[in-house]
Amino acid sequence: MLFKIKDIGDEGLEVDLPVTAVWLEQQCPDLGAKPGAGGLHMRGVLEKSGDDVLLRGELRGVLETSCSRCLEPAPVELDIPLTVSFVEKDGDADEDEDDGDVVYFEGGEIDLGAELRDEILLAMPINPLCQDGCLGLCSVCGGNRNLVRCQCEERQRDVTSKLSALGKIKL
Repeated sequence: MLFKIKDIGDEGLEVDLPVTAVWLEQQCPDLGAKPGAGGLHMRGVLEKSGDDVLLRGELRGVLETSCSRCLEPAPVELDIPLTVSFVEKDGDADEDEDDGDVVYFEGGEIDLGAELRDEILLAMPINPLCQDGCLGLCSVCGGNRNLVRCQCEERQRDVTSKLSALGKIKL
């Protein structure tokens, strides 16, 4: 995902980068997601602005991960607008400044990989769900409660209740 500054003309440079499963695994090894149906693409334009370079584009597509409640596939739709300024690194630049829209580069090349990785990681929900009303797994039998309703929790509650023995008394 490297681009040479000299390849960016006056009209800019069109960028169309597919995010592959291999790249995602290398850059985000603990994410546990892969591109879904239709893939994941970053499309945009790199434009020169003096000595700086401006990226305008969007990261769009679907990532597929596991639902945090039932472990079924959970698609996560991404539609992230990107606007990033790439500034050439010099001796005066303070890279420790906290400015997320400015990225420093050197050697006449811009690497979009780190920026794409950061955007994907920030966009992923902490607890992805397969559906809003996901019921999750039964804590007793482990069955997917979205597929089959079980009575395990009610039976366990009846057995472990301190007053459950009173229900067995016949008057």
